[in-house]
Amino acid sequence: MTIWQKPRLYLLENDYICSPIIIFMTPEIASYIGYAASFFIILSFMLKDLRKVRLVNLLGCICFVIYGIFIGMLWPVIIPNAILCIIQVFHLLKK
Repeated sequence: MTIWQKPRLYLLENDYICSPIIIFMTPEIASYIGYAASFFIILSFMLKDLRKVRLVNLLGCICFVIYGIFIGMLWPVIIPNAILCIIQVFHLLKK
């Protein structure tokens, strides 16, 4: 696709209009992303070094944002985790 072409949107069976990337995201892969997000969040509570806590938690929040998008735009999952990503990046860059 060149810079001048608009991306095509596809209509899925559940009436969502999406990009080709979302078509290749199966519910099984989305579930694995959700499990990975939960794993990273839990792991972040076990660490002692604050920088590592923030990095692992950031990774978990990013996974949750991706999961929320691919499951069907779950705004209650996307919004708080996106805000937490911003907070974690702010604190990581502050030091």
